[in-house]
Amino acid sequence: MIVIKLLGIDQFNAQELVRDIHLEAAKIFETNPEEIIFYAPDSFLIYKGVEQTSYQLNIEVEAPKKYEPLEEKIASCLIKLFNTTHIHVRVLFTYFDVEHEYNYVNPDYPRYMQEDNMVHFDYEENSDDVYLGNAFEGYEKKVEEKEKEQNKQEAERLHHHHHH
Repeated sequence: MIVIKLLGIDQFNAQELVRDIHLEAAKIFETNPEEIIFYAPDSFLIYKGVEQTSYQLNIEVEAPKKYEPLEEKIASCLIKLFNTTHIHVRVLFTYFDVEHEYNYVNPDYPRYMQEDNMVHFDYEENSDDVYLGNAFEGYEKKVEEKEKEQNKQEAERLHHHHHH
C-alpha cells in the first residue's frame, strides 16, 4: 500500500484535487490505483506564525521499498501535479519492508467507498453516533438501576430508623 500524505493542503480542495490525479499517480508508480491512498489531514504548515496553506505543500510518500528506484521520477511527477495548486512543493519518501505491513480486507464489501457505491454506506454517515450509541448501550439503564437500588436501600434505612 502506498500512502501519499499531503500536509498543508486545504482539506476542502484536497478531495477534488486527488480525485483528478489519482489515476495519474498510479501510472507514475506503475501500479494499480487500488494500491494508492491519499491522506489529507487538517494540517497547517506555519512559518514565523503565518499559516502557509496552499502556498507550501509538504508531501510524504510512504511506500514499499520496491518503489525506491522510481523515486526521482515520482518526485518530479508529484511536484508537477501539485505545483499548479501550490507555490512551493516538498516531497519526502519513507520506505518500509512489506513484511511489516498487515492488511485485512473484508470480502463482503468493495475495497473502497466510491461515488458509485456510496449509497450502500449511508448508514455509516453518522458512524460516531452509531458507535457511541453501541458503546454506551445499556449503560444508562445500569446507572438508573443502580440509583433505584441505592434509593431503595436509602428508603429502607430511613424506614428502619423510624421504627426504632
